[in-house]
Amino acid sequence: MNFRHLTRKDFKLEMLLGLGRFSQVYLAKAPDDTPVAMKIPRKEVRSDPKLAERFAQEVGLSLALSHKYLVRGLAGKPFGEEAFLALEYMSEGSLEDRLSHGALSADEAKTCLQQIAAALVFLHDQGVIHQDVKPSNIYRNQGVYKLGDLGVARTRENYRLGERAGSPFYMAPELFAGGDPNPASDTYSFGVLAYELLTGRRPFKGETYEQLEYAHLHLPAAPTNLPQPLDRALRGLLDKDPERRKTLKDFLIVLANPVAPPQPKDKKPEAPLKGKGIFGLFRKKG
Repeated sequence: MNFRHLTRKDFKLEMLLGLGRFSQVYLAKAPDDTPVAMKIPRKEVRSDPKLAERFAQEVGLSLALSHKYLVRGLAGKPFGEEAFLALEYMSEGSLEDRLSHGALSADEAKTCLQQIAAALVFLHDQGVIHQDVKPSNIYRNQGVYKLGDLGVARTRENYRLGERAGSPFYMAPELFAGGDPNPASDTYSFGVLAYELLTGRRPFKGETYEQLEYAHLHLPAAPTNLPQPLDRALRGLLDKDPERRKTLKDFLIVLANPVAPPQPKDKKPEAPLKGKGIFGLFRKKG
């Protein structure tokens, strides 16, 4: 069923899923009983020109952009008392919810990163900067991870519309320093996410904004036990200088084959990696 012509009143609200600073999200049913996630902006958002424009941009981007690893926009009204955005319902919740129950398996972490990187590459190719890549903005349904929440995204057409945004745990150094968001800053945020999923911890520690700012600006990421090519690729995503930062496509190549190259024939080959977790995935097969 094509939902684009539907209004907010055509959907039946079932239950509240979440409360945010700018909107409430409900589980709702479309006329054909398809479950959807219904985002309704708060009254103060609808009455504030800047915030209303921000919600309208989210509606527009969600309906205009289509990719298999982006949460799909189904219907929406950008402005007014009946403003809303209906999105595909991701029944298994957010990646943040999933991580609260324990780390992902190596296979699942790899799948998640490949899918979210593909979504980001698509956004960047369309001239869109997400600005807020983090586990709470990634959703899962039937084993597929999708990137959502385009509320603070920037575009070529509305570059100055969006505000600088992002969690300090995932924010790029140049943003702490007052620079403008760019595709490389999304790449850095993805690098923090990748480090977290592959190692089970974040690369930088801090209990305050100031501590996290200092760590992102000045400290190297903590050492890992990952295969050397993968460790090096991760650090390439986390380079402090956006001009030197590696690309998502570079990282995906290494993620697909992260073991070290074979030893020269005149040297005795090293024993294959053993153990569980990430090394279980990346052990070379005979």
